[in-house]
Amino acid sequence: MIGIGIDTGGTYTDAVVYDMSTKTVVCSGKALTTKSKLEIGIANALDTLDQDYVKRAEVLALSTTLATNACVENKGSRARLLMIGVDRDLSESLSDTYASYGFQEQDQLIKIDGRPEKIFEDAKDPDWEELRKMIPELFSDCDSIGIVQTFPQANGGKFEKKAKKIFQETMQVPVTTAHDMFDEVDVLKRGAGTLLNARLIPLIAEFLAAVKNVMKERNLQIPIAIVRSDGSLMSEVLTKECPVETLLSGPAASVVGGSAMAREENAVIVDMGGTTTDVAIVRDKRPVTARKGISIGKWKTMVKGLYVDTFGLGGDSAVRFKNDRLYLDTRRVIPVSLLAKEYPQVTDKLKSLAALHRPHTRMLFEFYVLQKDISDKKGYTEEEKKICKALEAEPLMPQELGAAIDSDLYSLHTDRLEEEGIVLKSGLTPTDMMVIKGDFNIYDPRAAKAAVSCLAQNVVETEEEIPEIVYELVEKKMYCNIIRILMTQKYPKHEKICEDRNLQKFIEWSYRDAKARRKDPWMSTAVTTKLPLVGVGAPIHVFLPRVAKLLGTTAVIPENAAVANALGAIASQIVTKVQTRVKAEYEGTQLKGYSVFEEDQKHMFDEYSDAEHFAVRMVKKQLLEKAERQGAAGNPKVEVNVQKIRNDAVGAGIFFESIVEAVATDKFRI
Repeated sequence: MIGIGIDTGGTYTDAVVYDMSTKTVVCSGKALTTKSKLEIGIANALDTLDQDYVKRAEVLALSTTLATNACVENKGSRARLLMIGVDRDLSESLSDTYASYGFQEQDQLIKIDGRPEKIFEDAKDPDWEELRKMIPELFSDCDSIGIVQTFPQANGGKFEKKAKKIFQETMQVPVTTAHDMFDEVDVLKRGAGTLLNARLIPLIAEFLAAVKNVMKERNLQIPIAIVRSDGSLMSEVLTKECPVETLLSGPAASVVGGSAMAREENAVIVDMGGTTTDVAIVRDKRPVTARKGISIGKWKTMVKGLYVDTFGLGGDSAVRFKNDRLYLDTRRVIPVSLLAKEYPQVTDKLKSLAALHRPHTRMLFEFYVLQKDISDKKGYTEEEKKICKALEAEPLMPQELGAAIDSDLYSLHTDRLEEEGIVLKSGLTPTDMMVIKGDFNIYDPRAAKAAVSCLAQNVVETEEEIPEIVYELVEKKMYCNIIRILMTQKYPKHEKICEDRNLQKFIEWSYRDAKARRKDPWMSTAVTTKLPLVGVGAPIHVFLPRVAKLLGTTAVIPENAAVANALGAIASQIVTKVQTRVKAEYEGTQLKGYSVFEEDQKHMFDEYSDAEHFAVRMVKKQLLEKAERQGAAGNPKVEVNVQKIRNDAVGAGIFFESIVEAVATDKFRI
C-alpha cells in the first residue's frame, strides 16, 4: 500500500512517497513553504514526487510546525478567553503568575462570576444576560473564542457549555471549551491550552484548506490524517476542532521518522528546521513521553505528547547585533539570499547601504515583506493598512517604509502585524552564512555578503569573521541546550534546578572547555555523552557533527534526514486515549459513596466495584466513539488501566479516587 507524507515547516515543505508494506521510502522532495499562500509550497513539494506513485496513494498524512512556530514566536490569530469563576480582584496582583502560563496580555482574558454547586455554599450561576451584552463590545474583533471555568468537575463543565451556546447564537466564529479538551484542575493551565487552541484554529484551518485545494486540483480523493503531539494520527475533523493537539506535530513526526531511519536503541534526536530546533530522546527503541503537559515557548498547556524540547534556533533565526556584539534572535526572518532570488533589487539596495558606511542602532539591512492582504479586514488601524499598502509592490527597508507612509523608521508600528503573520521581516540568518561559506548552494551569496558588510559596520567582528562566528553561535546554543535536556532527563526531580542561571553559566563553561580541546591542569567542565546524536532537518548536516565532536559522541545523519518529518507523518498510526475518575464522596469523615461523571450527569454508587465497572464501560464506549472521529480503521486494540489514589501520608490509606484510562491503537481508516 502506498501513502504520501507531507510536512509543512516554517521554511520548507517536504514530501515523501512511502511503501507501507515494505516500510521503504520510494521517492522524496522538498519546496519552499509559501506563507502567503500555503498551497503553492504544498503543490510544489507534491510535484517533486513520482506522479505514478502519487496517483496510486491511498492515504495522505500531514505534519506541520505551524502551531509550534506560532508558540515560539508568540504569534497566532486574534482570540480571547472567557474565564468563569476566576477572582477578578486577584488577577492584577497575579499578573506575573498569569504571564508564566503564557498570558502575556491581560486584555486577552475576560472574567465573569460563577460558583458551581457542591463546591460553594453560596452557589451562583453566571449572569448570562451580562455576557450577552459584553459580547459585541469585547469579542466582536475575535477570530475565535476560548472558555474555561473553575471547578468543572463539580458540574461537568455546565457553565462552559452554556457560555458556548450563547456565543454560537451571537457570533459565527469557532468556540473552544476547556472541559471538552483537558482533564486538569489547574484553571490557568487549562485556560492557557484553551486560549492557545482558539488562536490556532484559523491557522490550522488555513493549512487544511490549502491541502484540500491542492488535492482537488490533482483529483486526489484520498483520506487525510494529521500527526498529533504524541506521534499518533488523527482525522481532519478532529484537527479542525482541536488544533492545539498539533502543537508538536512536526517535532513528533521527526521523532517517529528519525527513530525509524536511525534504528538506534538509545539516542538523542535533533531536528533543526527553519525556526526551531526540537530535541527528543529515544530510550530502549521507544520515544520518551512528556511527564507533564507540553510547555512550548511561553505557553504551559495540558496537551499530552512525546517529550520534545523546543527552543528558538533554526536556519532562519535572525542574526542581529546589540552593544556592538552579534547574537541569534529567536525570531524567524526570511534569509536575505532567498529574498534576493525573488526580488533581485534587494542586492543592489544592500550594496548601496553598505557603501554609506553608516553605523546605526537599528537593523537597517532588514526588509519588511508583506505576507497577507488585510485591505478588507476589520480591526486594523489606518497606519497598519498604510504599511501593508506600501509593501504590496515589493519588500522595503525600514527607511523606505517610513518614507512611504510619511513617517520615519523610529515610528513604525509593525509589532501586531508581525505577531499575526501579516508582515514578516527578511534579514541575515545562519542559512545566509551557509550560502556564503558554500555549505548551501541553492542561493546566490551576493545579497548575503552585502548584508554582512552592513552588519560589520555595527559590530567589533570583521566581515570575514562574521560567518564563522555565526556558526559558533549556532553550535554553542545547540550544545548548551542538549546538555540542559540530558541533565533534565537524568535528574527529573530537579527539573527547576536545570533552569537555574548559575547552572546555565556552568553549561556555558562546559562549552568553553570543550571548545578549547586542551587538558586543563586543574579540571575540565566539558560534558560528554555516549548517546549518538541523530540529526534530521535540512541544515543539520552542517552543525550537528560539530556539536557531537564537542560532546565526545557521534552524529548520525540518515539518508532521508532532510525529509524525516514527512516520513514520520506517514509512518505513524492512530492512538486514542480517554480518561475518567471514580471519586470517593465524603461528608466530613463519613463515606457517602462513589461518583462518576458522564458529561454533566453525576452517577452515584454505594459500592466501589459498581462505580469502577460503570466507569470502565463508559470509557470504552467513549474511546470507540473518539477513535472513530480520530480516523481509526475500526479494529482497535484496547487496553484499560485503573490507578487508585490513596492518602498514605497519615498511614490510614484513605481512598480519594481512581483514574480510569482506556487506550486504543489502530491503523488509519482508508
